[in-house]
Amino acid sequence: MKKICLIFAILVFMGNVLVAQERRITGTVTDAVDGSTMPGVTISVQGTTQGTITDTNGRYEILVAEGSTLVYSFIGMVTERRIVGTESVINVSLSMDLATLQEIVVVGYGVQRKREVTGSISSVSGEDLARVAAPSFDTQLAGRAAGVQVATGSGVLGEAPNINIRGVGSITSGTQPLIVVDGVPIISGDVGRYAAANALGDINPQDIESIEILKDGSATAIYGSRAANGVILITTKRGKVGALQVNYNNYFGIAQPVNLFDLTNETQWLTLTEEMFVNAGAANPTVATGLNTDWQRAVLRTAAFQQDHNISLSGATEQTNYFFSMGYTNQEGVTRPNAMERFTFRSNLDQKFLNNKVTVGANANLSRAQYNGLNTGENSLSGNVFNAIRQLPNTPIYNADHPTGYNIDEIAVNLVGRGANTRGIDDNLPNIRYVIDHNMNNSKVSRATISTFGMIEFLPTLFFRTQLAADIAMSEGHMYWDPFHGDGASVNGRIYNTMDNYNRWNVQNVLTYMETFADVHSINLTLVSEVQKQRYNYFFSGGTDLSDVFFRHNVIGGSYGTQLSTGSMSENGIISYAGRFNYNYDDRFFFQFSSRYDGLSALPEVNKWGFFPGASVGWTLSREAFMQNVDWLSDLKIRASYAEVGNSSIGNYPYLGLYSGVRYADYTGIGFTQMGNDQLKWETSKKWDIGVDATLFEGRYIFTYDFFLDDQDGLILDVPTPPSMGIPGNRYAANIGSLRNQGHEFSVTANLIRNVGFTWAVDANLTFVRNEINTLVDDQPITLDYTIIDIGESIRSVYGFDYVGVNPANGNPIYRKGDGTYVQGNIATQNYRVYDPNNPGDISQPGVLSAADDKIVFGPSLPTYYGAINNRITWGNFDFSAMIRYSGGNFLMNRTRADLTANSYTNFGSEMMGRWVSAEEPGDGWTPKMWHGRTNFINIQGQTNGRFVEKADFIKLQNLVVGYTLPKQLTMRYGIERMRVFAAGSDLFMITDYTGIDPEMDRFGGVDWNGTPRQRTFTFGLNMSL
Repeated sequence: MKKICLIFAILVFMGNVLVAQERRITGTVTDAVDGSTMPGVTISVQGTTQGTITDTNGRYEILVAEGSTLVYSFIGMVTERRIVGTESVINVSLSMDLATLQEIVVVGYGVQRKREVTGSISSVSGEDLARVAAPSFDTQLAGRAAGVQVATGSGVLGEAPNINIRGVGSITSGTQPLIVVDGVPIISGDVGRYAAANALGDINPQDIESIEILKDGSATAIYGSRAANGVILITTKRGKVGALQVNYNNYFGIAQPVNLFDLTNETQWLTLTEEMFVNAGAANPTVATGLNTDWQRAVLRTAAFQQDHNISLSGATEQTNYFFSMGYTNQEGVTRPNAMERFTFRSNLDQKFLNNKVTVGANANLSRAQYNGLNTGENSLSGNVFNAIRQLPNTPIYNADHPTGYNIDEIAVNLVGRGANTRGIDDNLPNIRYVIDHNMNNSKVSRATISTFGMIEFLPTLFFRTQLAADIAMSEGHMYWDPFHGDGASVNGRIYNTMDNYNRWNVQNVLTYMETFADVHSINLTLVSEVQKQRYNYFFSGGTDLSDVFFRHNVIGGSYGTQLSTGSMSENGIISYAGRFNYNYDDRFFFQFSSRYDGLSALPEVNKWGFFPGASVGWTLSREAFMQNVDWLSDLKIRASYAEVGNSSIGNYPYLGLYSGVRYADYTGIGFTQMGNDQLKWETSKKWDIGVDATLFEGRYIFTYDFFLDDQDGLILDVPTPPSMGIPGNRYAANIGSLRNQGHEFSVTANLIRNVGFTWAVDANLTFVRNEINTLVDDQPITLDYTIIDIGESIRSVYGFDYVGVNPANGNPIYRKGDGTYVQGNIATQNYRVYDPNNPGDISQPGVLSAADDKIVFGPSLPTYYGAINNRITWGNFDFSAMIRYSGGNFLMNRTRADLTANSYTNFGSEMMGRWVSAEEPGDGWTPKMWHGRTNFINIQGQTNGRFVEKADFIKLQNLVVGYTLPKQLTMRYGIERMRVFAAGSDLFMITDYTGIDPEMDRFGGVDWNGTPRQRTFTFGLNMSL
């Protein structure tokens, strides 16, 4: 007992001594850049649980023993430490943590520290993508990086967007970038048959950790012949060291068309049709009914439902790393019956052995998706938009007296019912609601992307990695056309089944050696061998003259009269050897050389192999002695690169003479279908880049600039041949064309406010790009219906007749000729007359409007500038982000507008209310007088008419997200680590002078033609971590 009392007395004495040595420390914590006070900074006593935080004025007070170490920490700032001496006031300034400059960047077949990168690479955070509720990541890349343009031509679910990196790099070959997921080059594009099915839609956005976009030659050269259009590297999530992490994310929402076509109502339409027939000297067949039917609403949904659910389990120990996720997406499109349902599963598993010297792993992404499509033909009688916007507003959709319940013509059963009118609608249009309710256009895609790898660490500086991967996609297509009405009526029903199998195998071996000498010389050597083979199989079966609609769900033997079947198989392969050497001197001077030697099966033996080198240099000026006193400049690097890469997206057998099976009457045989060229070569691209990376004021501002110049040469074009030679199509392929893309890229990140309770950061990017054709076959232009490919012009520039307005004397359309004079189209006689502005009523002098002499180039169909501004704000537990995206400098031929001003017995766009009526009522001066049956002449249908050419400039609020993270002390009561709720919207608002639905609805390179409206979405969701 005495011993216990003695010990207790000693402890009490020691405690009194310690208390006697404690000091009360006060002070203020400020920002090293601007001196502002910093609330919320954590001050802790090293080695203890004792601590405090600064108040709203950045002040703190703490009782601490002399000799202790105070630790000052704040997210995003460099941690500071102070040893407590005799002072009672300790003020501290915190600087931004520039470790972000040392972050790892994924590059081809490896990684690099960001400060060592000498190429042009843009990074996109998977977290930023996941915040925007969207079923596919690729559409969300729009506006995320300078030099990257992403556009979807319509609102149809499953439609793959066009992704152009620094312009369009080919005239006839592929222009889309290579997509690599966890080191595996994957299949991309549309893999659907009767419904669009975006192959990249099989990647769940919630599974993505980061995306790197390789833009310049030095970054892409190691991919050689597949890198002409840039490379997108996707890294999926891995587990983090610690306990099992469970994440659940979901959202529910609705979608609606961003806009509707502005059509005439029944009253307006009655006035226009009366005038149209009277001018043509014909009786008006129209009868007022008061129905004012909205046929657009019969096709388009006003509230398309969406939902998405994703759950993941992840974790890691020193030896094991795992990530598993499952996802489910169900989405209705804005047009009936468009819909998508998708299931995804991902497994990423790594395991280390032998003292962590050996790592083996397997990645698997499995998906099953069904897409319900529809006929979206821009000029198809049953095309959803083509048909709906033409239907007469005084006729009903349904007819209870008809056996089908739909309004169908009693005489011509394949036409929509004429209602009270005395004639049927022009263009032989069926009832579009019947068609979409009864026809089927579906695609089911099953996909497995699987890779296994092993890595051995021979030395701390020497690694070997081998990988075997397979990407297999099986697409089942089903199309059914009802036998009673619509597309299938003429053949008593039509049914098709297809099977498209895509199989890609890839084997890679990568040896990496890295070493540092004398502390200032660092090298990194990467050697690669790669083999890839791809095979595509297609089988089709179908028939017409169905015995009963009961058999509409599949092709059943004996259920149809006429049997159809066909199939095909094609394959290609590539063998590659590549290397990359990096040298770093004292983190000041950087050099990189890379090369790739590719052998492609799609080219003849003499040109099968291609060598693609690339080099780049970088100089970090901010580490030089003469820059050390520039306090506001935290980091400054200049870099330059040059490389030669190729385009392997040239088809499977472009150099071979090809034959195929043909049928003539009851006989079968083989026919010559393609003339070969045994001298065909690679399409190549020479890429130059000069860039600057700067960080200012301790990371408050980050700036990047790039000038790029890409020269594409050896572009494959069709060379015409005389018909007497008997060559299929009177042409053969040869390397003749060339073009250039050049421009400037600007990117800025500004951390405007970074207090503990409030942060505001802005990311902005701007790209200027010009595309120019340099060489064509015999320097002759390639003239298309609405665009032209010509030397000195951008690819597919809008090209047509120069419309200047309406003759106020007679309502005829006026055109400016190539020589500057004018002609008018005499609507009554359908020929051209000279137009004299001083005597507009004179139509006595014959005139000519020549396609060869009088067409002009209105401008490029490709944007010449584009970019975005993205605001990110946090306030307490609230977070807010908004992206404004813009684009312009290009033109569109609004063919939909031309169709809606047709002088036919269909509905009209409201623009027709401004038509010329008389000299006393000249209208808007732009819309000619009406005359039934004169559409082709008045509108010059099938060619570009300047009357319908418009600038495609726009600014739009692309995304808006508002979130709230529940207080942790609340959620932890229920075992929830983090819970965030959010609301989001996309395509919310747009400023543009374009009169169509959306200037990004460019379906054919410069032509907007009856596309399905894009979607505006509103979603509400939950992010939860356990």
